[in-house]
Amino acid sequence: MDRLTSLMVRASFAWLLAGVLLGGLMLTDRLAPGAWRAWVSPTHGHILFVGWFVQFVVGIAYWLLPRRRTTERPLGYGERAALLAAIALNGGLLLRAVAEPAERTGHVGGWTQSALVASAALQVAAVAIFVAQLWPRAGARPIRGARPKGAVETEVRR
Repeated sequence: MDRLTSLMVRASFAWLLAGVLLGGLMLTDRLAPGAWRAWVSPTHGHILFVGWFVQFVVGIAYWLLPRRRTTERPLGYGERAALLAAIALNGGLLLRAVAEPAERTGHVGGWTQSALVASAALQVAAVAIFVAQLWPRAGARPIRGARPKGAVETEVRR
């Protein structure tokens, strides 16, 4: 497993743990006053979907999809751009995890709006980088040893 995949899978495990802990706290709604469960519910879903699921799938896709390695790209993808995208995805999710519940509690202000816009921009940029790098690797390739389409098999007689 390469460094990027390892980083993304481990980060996805951290988000999974955070999401499950938050979900467990949401089950104890009666122990804490207020409507905090409603404030964190969308964030909880985003943590589990983007932080755990999407990040895990993309990390494994970098590892498993066929690569065209070159001297310029020994891993078959731009490692710097991919690491930057992973950082952007996690940074954007962290911003959202802080700003969204704050905004839902009525603390609407310049910082929450700015944080949510930055969060969205970081996550969209990260996904765009992932798609740009993985798209060419998802193309069909000929199967080794298979006849080309339209080739006629000739009979060999002894």
